[in-house]
Amino acid sequence: MNCRGFHRLCWMSLCLILLGAAGVRGDVPPVMVCPWVVWYGTPPGDDFEGVAADLQFYPGETLQDVTLYLSFPAAGTYTLSLTANQDEFGGTTLGTATAVTTSTDTSFQAVTFDFGGHLVPTGSTVTFAGAVLSRPPGATGNVLLQTSTIPTCPVIETNGHDATPPLSTYRKRGIAIQITGDVPNSFSHTVTIPASASIHGVNGTFFHTDGWFYNSLANAITVAPIYHCFTGQSCTASVPPFTIPAQSGMYFSDIVGAGLFNAPGTAGAIELSYYSSFSNNSLRVVTRTYTPSLPNPTVGAVLFGLLPESATGNFTFVGLGNNGGNLSAGFRSNAGVYNPYPFPTSVTFQLMMQDGTTPLGQAVTQSWGAFEARQINDIFGTAGAGSVITTNALLKVTSTLPVFLYVTVIDNVTGDSIIEWNP
Repeated sequence: MNCRGFHRLCWMSLCLILLGAAGVRGDVPPVMVCPWVVWYGTPPGDDFEGVAADLQFYPGETLQDVTLYLSFPAAGTYTLSLTANQDEFGGTTLGTATAVTTSTDTSFQAVTFDFGGHLVPTGSTVTFAGAVLSRPPGATGNVLLQTSTIPTCPVIETNGHDATPPLSTYRKRGIAIQITGDVPNSFSHTVTIPASASIHGVNGTFFHTDGWFYNSLANAITVAPIYHCFTGQSCTASVPPFTIPAQSGMYFSDIVGAGLFNAPGTAGAIELSYYSSFSNNSLRVVTRTYTPSLPNPTVGAVLFGLLPESATGNFTFVGLGNNGGNLSAGFRSNAGVYNPYPFPTSVTFQLMMQDGTTPLGQAVTQSWGAFEARQINDIFGTAGAGSVITTNALLKVTSTLPVFLYVTVIDNVTGDSIIEWNP
């Protein structure tokens, strides 16, 4: 797995220092490390029994140990359990591990759950749910789970572990966790382009997306592309894979149209999957969406290919523009979502003034199906704020599952646009 901004091995070295000797096995390598990092103040914590976690792309072949950091409400001996399921909280049980630990105070301490090397399909979703089986007589209060970790941790903390919806609801990204197991010889990677198009828009725009790809490995990779066009549009989801030579680039003009998918008149999200012998992603993707003629070509907006950990259930966009419905000047704004999960999700959009507290219009809540890509054109009009004139509105978006979010702000005169996405 990739920790953006830092090499994974650098984070692993930091993790081993922070984790210390407790809960670290020397015979089985870590397949996932999200270190306990106290940035400032009192370390936070969430109810060990009331919240849960899921890891969408499990990077190992087996599940050996899971180390969590827990704080206990009173001194004494506690018996805890951690259940791992495949695909969803109500899915196939991979195992339940029990740990007995003695606490002397309320500080956080490492607690390791041994799953015995259970086989796990690499790339599957694995969920974790905890329970307190016994506690010292008279001890009340919650056992707390340490959540302070790196912001790119791919483990998703959820608000519970019920089976409806299958992965509960998004709470935040990351908990302090280390998972050990056997590492595969080949790693699966997916790079997502949340927004791409070969489609006509208003004011004479005709958006095209060009794509540039670079393989940094010393050997070729074979990339399997899948296209998820917007609901109601017709497109072929998959096309034959293409190979990018070692340390070489590749270019597709109008990738949605004649360049690769041959789906003119559509827009949507693209997933690029490949295998390599390295756990880090090595495929760099850059796209540009622009209008070739207006009659003058636009500069367009750049969007990078995103890794799975970029999906989120809570993000606020800035700088949205609207011109009161007048398309002869000013700006218009659209909001889009791609749901990378095989389950539906509910997404809520709330426009706000720049003070972050005053709403513009009404909240808009819509459902996205499994692997669905869709865009709300004119988010201001949809929210009942079509008469607003602004260039600095905020858009707060929440989702029950982590999704890829973006907004486009388009100049009504030139047709040029900017695109903002959740990092």
